Amino acid sequence: MWNFSKNFVYAVVLVNMIIGAVHCSWDPYKVLGLKRGASMSEIRRAYKQSAREWHPDKNRNENAESKFVEVNKAYELLADPEQRKLFDQKGVVDDSLNRNMHNPNNRFGDGASFFSGHGGFRFQFKMSEMTAFHQYKITLRRYENFIFPQSHSQPYLILIYSEWCLMCLHVLPIWQRLVEDLNPIGINLATVHFDQEVELANKLGGRRGELPHVVLVMDCRISHYIEDELSNSKVIEFIRSRFSRNLIAFVNDQNINEFIGGWKDNKVRVLLFGKLELVRLRYLTLAFKYRPHTLFGYAQLNLETTRTIVEKFGIPSKLDSLLLFQEDRDRPAARLSMADLPYSTLKDVIEVNKYLQLPRLSSQKMLDLLCPPESSNVRRRLCAILVTEDREEDEEAREQLRHFTRQFKFSRDRIVFSYLFREKQTEFLRVLLEDGKSPAEATTKLVIVWRQDIQRLSYTWLPQPFVSGADNWNSSVDYLHRTLIKILGSAQPLAHTTLMKELVDEYAQGIFGRITARLVTTVEVLRDHFTRQELLAVGSVIGTVLFIAAVGYVMTYLVRLEEETIRKKDKGLPKTPRPTTTELKLHELRSETYNGMVRLLKPGCRTVVLLLDNESMDVLIPKFHKAVWPYRKNKSLLFGWMNIDRGLPWYSRLLNLALKIVDEDEGTDVSLDSNSVKPKNCVGTVISLNGHRRYFCIYHARHPECVSDSGAKRMQNMARRLTVSNRAMNDTSGAFMGFDTSLEDSENSDIEKGDPLKSQDMEPLITSGLGLHTQQFSADFALDGLSNWLDRLFEGTTQRYYINYWPDFGNF
Repeated sequence: MWNFSKNFVYAVVLVNMIIGAVHCSWDPYKVLGLKRGASMSEIRRAYKQSAREWHPDKNRNENAESKFVEVNKAYELLADPEQRKLFDQKGVVDDSLNRNMHNPNNRFGDGASFFSGHGGFRFQFKMSEMTAFHQYKITLRRYENFIFPQSHSQPYLILIYSEWCLMCLHVLPIWQRLVEDLNPIGINLATVHFDQEVELANKLGGRRGELPHVVLVMDCRISHYIEDELSNSKVIEFIRSRFSRNLIAFVNDQNINEFIGGWKDNKVRVLLFGKLELVRLRYLTLAFKYRPHTLFGYAQLNLETTRTIVEKFGIPSKLDSLLLFQEDRDRPAARLSMADLPYSTLKDVIEVNKYLQLPRLSSQKMLDLLCPPESSNVRRRLCAILVTEDREEDEEAREQLRHFTRQFKFSRDRIVFSYLFREKQTEFLRVLLEDGKSPAEATTKLVIVWRQDIQRLSYTWLPQPFVSGADNWNSSVDYLHRTLIKILGSAQPLAHTTLMKELVDEYAQGIFGRITARLVTTVEVLRDHFTRQELLAVGSVIGTVLFIAAVGYVMTYLVRLEEETIRKKDKGLPKTPRPTTTELKLHELRSETYNGMVRLLKPGCRTVVLLLDNESMDVLIPKFHKAVWPYRKNKSLLFGWMNIDRGLPWYSRLLNLALKIVDEDEGTDVSLDSNSVKPKNCVGTVISLNGHRRYFCIYHARHPECVSDSGAKRMQNMARRLTVSNRAMNDTSGAFMGFDTSLEDSENSDIEKGDPLKSQDMEPLITSGLGLHTQQFSADFALDGLSNWLDRLFEGTTQRYYINYWPDFGNF
């Protein structure tokens, strides 16, 4: 809300308005809905709300116009300290107020007028008063295509207005003064008509009823002016606050050498001298505009801390001065001293000297500025590039080339001298080298480049390297001078043409720098959009969270102190050592654990399972536990057991799948009936399951692998091809897989055919007292050979039985 001045009166012409003193029957406080003694901020707030409510554009009530006039009159009276004091003391309104209302020549008539008509009162502005705003009016297209991109180097102050906005007329003189003060120092001003450019006005934060609204567009960021009062000084202070604090460095006798000698960052140094402690706004806008190429410093005159600088460079004590340094720290490239340094003069001096004598091609943007594309062969602009490395040894060659540019003053419109670091611009150099040469071979050599368009360039290498040193300097200079004169005097194209690779930006921000910049921007946006009360509320919440965290930390610290105290007290007491043993768990293989123990095993892992029944459980589990105990620390092994009464269908299916794989080589078809597998013969069997590679190894006391006395080589072959024929189903060697080998089957044999084993000249597979006609199988010695079998298992010498898939665990 803008503060009305004493003499600013709205042009109100009311029919039959009472002339003279108006007694307390008309109360301006009641009109605005206030109590007597209200503060000025409350008056402004109430007026803003009432004016928005009764504005003729928003309220279609027939009394809206007269009510709006009355609201403005009430605010005018209360905004004038003298009129308000008179009304508070005597309850009357000064007669001069009414005379001004009826005077057609008052200054309010310059801004707005009321006239009578058949339809009642009519409210309108004179269009002549809006001309001051209209001449700076911009459109959305101009803003997006010109103003917003250009804000990287030049700030724009934009005011959003409307023709029905009384407050806009009030700020008109202030706006005209801002135009006169800010335009000459590099800050452009523009206006946006709210009714004609609604989209642009909303993008800039303008809202109907809250006009005028002022924003600053700078560096592609929008900053909102949020002060209650609009004045010239406050707006300038607002603009000044938007510039970075380190945009201009403060220079004194201690840091002058560091400031001037820092030109290796590829930037010119500009040192300003002034009598004021505060840096002028024109210097800030100038430093903002040229910040990609220059670094600004400011030294205040008439101070002890800057006396040495002033005496060294002969700076007048009563004038503002500028010194511009390039590579030479003792001799400025340009200097200027005036009572008041104009912005245009400063701009002209810096524009001519904004590059170093020998600038470095540190980015693609720098190449575009120094060597812009030019398709015409006659107007072509050449760029002589010296290839060096980022080391002190090559500084002499660069310095000699600077001396060459000072000695032979070639026009920058024809040729520009520069250099680059080979190790940082490898891709750019690689396309300029011939026959696949290494970029290292181009060190201290000069290449002449002509950019024909954005991507295509023509170039030629000087065959003689630019060698520094007293012995080689004269010949290098003469050869370089002759070559350049020949190239510039000829319209012939250069030797080679290629497609250019873009240069790497050596000063690009890293991820940490980008995050920091984004955080700073976020803080500034929050500062612009949140009031003090809202920030206090957020701060209280954050403070509460921090307080809770601090209390938790203190409590944790106290608990730790108490534990340390108890530990110190118990330090002298003897401690009973606790036995530490590594636990070995045996898991039961059943349907719930089947996937985890078999199917989902990781590569390289195996599960070793013992088959038992209820009767043999107490005998076999301790022996199995003892046998596998040495392998308890192996993370790739899992040990378990399976009740054969529950898992017999799965075990039969597993054997059947193994038999099919074995007999595929012989062309026979063998199938196994689950009734052929007897649970008693399976007790004591140990199987090693490799879930990932789908194979298993099997241990049984009657398995041929367990017999110490090998029964000849054919016994082992028969063990590997155990189920080649159907007769193997009834062979005694099948006992290791659970086949029934009882004497009951002999009753159904054909005695006339004789013993089938002897007819084929073969001995029984199992010997040493474990065969068919010997002692009965016992669980007491079923796992006696398990330890040896486990050793062979991990050596990889046991027989492996492969299957195509793992069968389901359950009843079939």
